[in-house]
Amino acid sequence: MKAFATVLRLLATFSLAGLAGVIWLKWDNSTSQSHSFLDEVVSDAYTILQSERDKQWSDIEEKKNSFFEIFDANDPVGQNDENPLAIASESLDSAEKGIFKSPEYRDSLLNLNLEYGVDSLTWNSESKSWQQDSKLSPPASLQDPFSDDPKQDIKKEDGTIIRGVPRANRLRTVIGMFYKERDNNIKEISKLRNMTVERDKDLRTFQNLHAKEKERKEELEEIEAELTVKVAGLEEDLKIEKEEREGERQAAEEKESELNRLVANLEEQKLIVEKENQDFINTLRNEQKEQLAVLQDEVRKADAEGYKRGIDEMISKQQGGEVEQTDVELSVNPFLPTEDGPPKLSQSELMLAAQAKEISESGVPSTVGRVDGKSGMILLPLGSERGVSLGNVYTLWKENKKAARIRIQSVSQGYSLAYLLPQFGSPQDLRPGDSVHVVPEIEETL
Repeated sequence: MKAFATVLRLLATFSLAGLAGVIWLKWDNSTSQSHSFLDEVVSDAYTILQSERDKQWSDIEEKKNSFFEIFDANDPVGQNDENPLAIASESLDSAEKGIFKSPEYRDSLLNLNLEYGVDSLTWNSESKSWQQDSKLSPPASLQDPFSDDPKQDIKKEDGTIIRGVPRANRLRTVIGMFYKERDNNIKEISKLRNMTVERDKDLRTFQNLHAKEKERKEELEEIEAELTVKVAGLEEDLKIEKEEREGERQAAEEKESELNRLVANLEEQKLIVEKENQDFINTLRNEQKEQLAVLQDEVRKADAEGYKRGIDEMISKQQGGEVEQTDVELSVNPFLPTEDGPPKLSQSELMLAAQAKEISESGVPSTVGRVDGKSGMILLPLGSERGVSLGNVYTLWKENKKAARIRIQSVSQGYSLAYLLPQFGSPQDLRPGDSVHVVPEIEETL
């Protein structure tokens, strides 16, 4: 019995020692897993942070401070000068690219920004390291990709097991998401900095324009002051000018009143002269009637004497004798034109001819309106109101010489246009304003 009891005590002692060994092994394995995970996460963090590049980070910090100093100074920049803020931004971007564009950083970011799900990592107890067994993909967003998954395996009543996502995988995933978000923030900061530079360029342009407008405003204010002085002087001159013009207007009104009085007097004189002219015309008409009566008697007597001489001559010829020649002065019509000059008319006859509705055979005095030797045309101030018709032929006398013969080409009220007929007179001597005597001619027809 004692031996059996001793064996039981030994078995109990070995069982406790084995249990303690198993517990120690599990604790050691768990500790190794945790330490391996933490060491790997810390190493990855330092890789992402590029903590070994102290010189490059110092350069970035220096250029970043320079960028902010230039931005805070806000010194004026010429329109055609380079923007110092843009230069500082380019220098800072170049320094940052030396870190964030390096292959080590880009590969680490690509490998760590992954979603570590169930069974994505397994523990290798021999190498005491975590190994990746499945292909991973980066998270789609910043949301928790394992919010619906348990942290440990759960066994249902039917025996099925819902696999859980360990805390280590969750922590590795969220840390990778932080790395990606940090990279995105760095890119956004760089983009915002570039946008700030572009906006600063626009602001500089508007500042330059504002400076120019300010200078222009000052110049315009000076010009305005000068113009104000000039306008004041011009207003004074205008006032004096108005007073002078007012005086001239009053003088013009007085002169106009005087001229109106003179015009009224002239109108009265005109009426008197018209009355005297009408009386004179009436006297001339009476004298003309008397002269025409006398001339008609002479013509009748001449016709009677001629008729008597013709009868006597006819009888004498029939009887075989000759008619005694008597000195008879033939009456000549004084109104017909001659080769020695135009008809000689008295003052009263000229007035009657000028007032007649038609040009008589003795003609009418007139003037040359216009004459064109090249085209052979002449313009006379005699129109249809004087009986001038298309096709009429007239002889123009100038200073007792036949100057031209014309044929009417067109006629209107108050004037007529005629051709200069060739081979007659000296039309080249006619000038506008020349006094001529217009005598109608009767063309002979078959």
